[in-house]
Amino acid sequence: MHALDVACRRHALVAVAAACCLLALGGCGGDSAESAASVSAAAEDSPTPAAENGIDELSPGQAVAAVRRAMTDAGTYRVSGTTMAGGAIDIAFVVGQGSTGTVDLGAPVDLVSTEGRVYITGDEQFLAEKVGGADARMIAGKWILLPDDSTSGFAIFVDGQRFAATLFGDQGAATMTPLTDVEGVPAVGLVFPETGGTLWVSAEGPERPLRFEEKGASGAQGVLLFSDYGAEIALAAPPEDQVVSPEAG
Repeated sequence: MHALDVACRRHALVAVAAACCLLALGGCGGDSAESAASVSAAAEDSPTPAAENGIDELSPGQAVAAVRRAMTDAGTYRVSGTTMAGGAIDIAFVVGQGSTGTVDLGAPVDLVSTEGRVYITGDEQFLAEKVGGADARMIAGKWILLPDDSTSGFAIFVDGQRFAATLFGDQGAATMTPLTDVEGVPAVGLVFPETGGTLWVSAEGPERPLRFEEKGASGAQGVLLFSDYGAEIALAAPPEDQVVSPEAG
């Protein structure tokens, strides 16, 4: 391939990576004046029995650690929903291995992560908006293997453990709400004052997340739902002849 073509392709890949990183990094906080405190207050008005799994007897820090262990023990899980920034995700994670699903940046972008590498693909319209028509035509219909320097921005999607660590493992000290009903399941909320986010965790059975609400979440916006724990998920890198990367010549 001509050196100019390689340079153009590299520019296209990095531009797409940067666009998708906006979604990956934009789903962990919000600027609304509302907070999960109102939900916690509602919980206090409706006393319920103690948690069947004892999570309410743990300190918030111990509870976060228990949640991460429960997610790891499940092996697989799915996260779907929207961010306050306007993006959306529907990703199935395999702990320690990878993930597969869709992120939405105004147009759906399919994503596969395996062996620490991230591949994405989108339609030509999406690519044209991000990198221009000529570059979009060059990489349309292909899977883009993100360069290592941009994959770092996708660490949240690399596998289930990294997603959990990025979403709520580094948000500072948490406080815990009393028990309340969340989607028909008794749960406690772990509120992270630094970001205003709330992680709702099942109070029965394994200490698994049910939903994560960003600060200012309203209706479905700013809410991520956790489901399909332990479901079978097939992971495979795209065929080599369908992959383009900056290193390819």
